[in-house]
Amino acid sequence: MRYKETDAVSHENIPMTDNTHITAAQFRELAHMVYQESGIYLPESKLGLLKARIAKRLRVLRIDTASEYISLIRGDAIEFGNFIDAVTTNHTFFFRENSHCEFILKHMDNSRHIDIWSAACSSGEEPYTIAVQLMNRSFRFSIHASDISNSVLQIARNGIYPIERAQKVPPRILQKYFQKGHNKYRGHIRVVDEVKKRVSFAKHNLITDSPPQRFDIIFCRNVMIYFDRNTRQKVSNTLRNAMKSNGYLIVGMSESLRGIEHGLRCVAPGVYQDGRAYMSRKRTL
Repeated sequence: MRYKETDAVSHENIPMTDNTHITAAQFRELAHMVYQESGIYLPESKLGLLKARIAKRLRVLRIDTASEYISLIRGDAIEFGNFIDAVTTNHTFFFRENSHCEFILKHMDNSRHIDIWSAACSSGEEPYTIAVQLMNRSFRFSIHASDISNSVLQIARNGIYPIERAQKVPPRILQKYFQKGHNKYRGHIRVVDEVKKRVSFAKHNLITDSPPQRFDIIFCRNVMIYFDRNTRQKVSNTLRNAMKSNGYLIVGMSESLRGIEHGLRCVAPGVYQDGRAYMSRKRTL
């Protein structure tokens, strides 16, 4: 049956090994590495999470102790990247917090081209969710999707997912823009090529890299909650500077930009608009 409906294993499913011991000092060093590279702050309450996330790497590399692993990632850039991938990758799914896409469909003009940035796209479900809905409503658009993790970007480029990730996709959309897997891909779906062509993927570090261009809409959802105030301020400044006049910045429903200076006005839950254009209009009244 065909819908018109990497082989990735979520890090959340990796069992935590009881013999993986991390001292308080080792945790602080690892947490500092994560913060310096990604801006993600790991409090001591995340010790169990960190142990679970690096357990797979220890098994793959046949390393027995955290001290050996720390020594390795200090001098091995490739394994350091694998470490950051393991710690920063989060589980997601299609049509998550879809009220934001519904906001776009309602408020954006489909007669002009829209430039969109999915600034922390993880394994690609977010940008593909946006794309299929805009295509279904005949919008003209392009989506640039980025993430700090090479491994999730490869999953996104492949566009193959466990079918459980699509539980919230309306049947009509699933049939039109996805294919059902067979044989070794049984239980999976694949994004059709016409959708994949509308989304470009690239590695991007929100802390250190400059935005690739200016955008009408920027999605940066469920990321700010992992940053401390200084990092939230830095990232919000960067994102605001990447917005076109009257553009939108969309964060997660459980997030807000309270406590930082951003010059944006909240127009819907998780949706902020460039206040510069708004203030300019007010002065002309």
